[in-house]
Amino acid sequence: MGCRKEKSDCSCKKDCLCRILKKFKHSEVTIRTKSGDLFTGELIRVTNDCCVKIIEPDMVSPFVTERLTVIRCKDIESFSVDLLSG
Repeated sequence: MGCRKEKSDCSCKKDCLCRILKKFKHSEVTIRTKSGDLFTGELIRVTNDCCVKIIEPDMVSPFVTERLTVIRCKDIESFSVDLLSG
């Protein structure tokens, strides 16, 4: 007997942070999680199953290469976006 994929109960449309975050695709964002972690990088995508994908830039000290970070929308407490000043 095969497995049937259930539809997710998650509705990102009801999550105001994820709905607003989608508007800033390819922008530099800083995301704070409910556990207090900070992630800064380029927003790649907010997926239909309520995950946020960002590319964090590489660091010199300690050396860390560029990496993809995925965060669940429900774990995001707040975010900020760097706006270009005219």
